Amino acid sequence: MNYQEALDQCMYLCSKKEYCQSEILSKLNEWEVPESIIAKVLEALVKEEFVDDYRFSIAYTHDKFHFNHWGKIKIRYQLKQKKLPSEIIQKALDGIDEKEYHRVILDEIKKKRKIVKGQSEFEMKGKIARTVIAKGFEPELVFNLLKMD
Repeated sequence: MNYQEALDQCMYLCSKKEYCQSEILSKLNEWEVPESIIAKVLEALVKEEFVDDYRFSIAYTHDKFHFNHWGKIKIRYQLKQKKLPSEIIQKALDGIDEKEYHRVILDEIKKKRKIVKGQSEFEMKGKIARTVIAKGFEPELVFNLLKMD
């Protein structure tokens, strides 16, 4: 695959959804594009704003929080896996409204309370907390909100 073919293919992909640089790099390696071309393609994609790691992190954070109900811990971990800088990740996570964040945690607690069974209130709260924490929410916050529930 030559430079123009690789660039055209990447532009087509990026016009359909957000990608970060590491995802595009993986695609180019998957297509066995030579290293000398990869750097030029990435540079052109960034220059033409087809790829923007900050924009990607904002969109990713928004989608995973609103649609998957993931917490900040899980979102941060997934963004780190995509080799995004910590500053960009933090800015994206700061964009989550705290009141809405607490509301989502409470919704998850209420949803789990309906289906979790336990012999005692303590056992039930433990099971609920483990489930909600596994979605990436901060343990201290989950336990505090469980007390209020």
